[in-house]
Amino acid sequence: MQNRISVNGEILPDIGRILIIRTDGIGDLLNSTPAIALLRQNYPSAEITVLARPLNASVLIGNPDVDRVIVFDRQGEHRQVSAQIQFYHSLRREKFHLVVAMQTATLPHLIAFLSGASYRLGRYQKRFKSTLTHVWRGKYRKGETHEVDRNLALVKLVCKGEGTRNLVFNLLPEEISDAETHLTSWRVEKGSFLIGIHPGGSSHDKRWPEKQYAELADKLVQQYNATILLLHGPDEKELAQNIQNTMQSKAIIYAPKSIRELAALLSRCSMVVCNDSGPMHLAAALDIPTVAIFGPTDHVAWRPMSENASVVRRDMPCWPCSAHKCKIGWECTKKLPVETVWNTATAVVEASQK
Repeated sequence: MQNRISVNGEILPDIGRILIIRTDGIGDLLNSTPAIALLRQNYPSAEITVLARPLNASVLIGNPDVDRVIVFDRQGEHRQVSAQIQFYHSLRREKFHLVVAMQTATLPHLIAFLSGASYRLGRYQKRFKSTLTHVWRGKYRKGETHEVDRNLALVKLVCKGEGTRNLVFNLLPEEISDAETHLTSWRVEKGSFLIGIHPGGSSHDKRWPEKQYAELADKLVQQYNATILLLHGPDEKELAQNIQNTMQSKAIIYAPKSIRELAALLSRCSMVVCNDSGPMHLAAALDIPTVAIFGPTDHVAWRPMSENASVVRRDMPCWPCSAHKCKIGWECTKKLPVETVWNTATAVVEASQK
């Protein structure tokens, strides 16, 4: 009989293999790592596997709580229905005992069911929710609960203990060494006040305007004699170049070849300034002093999980909102004053120098 009662701390018997489904963004995956750590704490001898997207899977390299990563490429290798069916058959042959649909969506629920696992844990939302055996039935209102706490609450149905809220991300020694090699080639001396700026974001509404970034960068150079490292994604070259063209000072512009190269470079920065984005969560996982610029996104649920990070935003009477249907041109992001971000940045700098 399926367990429809959310009882915290039920320890499941005979759990040898666990599958965690998290096929969304970098931030989603990183904010799941505390919950994965709590699963490891409660099932120390289990093999823990994470199902992730190709772009994000590498963030789990070096994670001591994860034994394996299975890549699910729905936009590429597994795009065709026949390839997906074959993939689901291969998952079923793995004979997982517990599957955690940590991502609340129809597809993870379906995958959990098709896996044939005896225990299937998820939230009572989206389609195929009735196929779950252990269900978290609550609802979250905007502005109340961080994603880390949501994930911990879910796994606490089958775990004891509180766990920690620390994100888990580990760089390898050679990755740090490669970052140092880059900095040396750019003539960035050790001890330089290096500020990483990543102006990109997954959608237009999250991006602070180029002109404001340029003005902020110049103020940081003038006030702190900072070296600006302007980082961008593969499709954001024009964005970064527009900022440099607007700046009075000179920045280093670079497009990291991978998420892990990006993280290694961020780890060498004295401070990071970025939008609500994957790089923001990487900076949080590395505990780098960070200024995170938020627009319409739920800043309580998705703020960077680090005591060294500060959120800066323009409060609006229309928040919480549906960002993609904004009728006033995303004023919360586009009209956020430089002075507001500057004040937060100076506070972060002063706190980091104490």
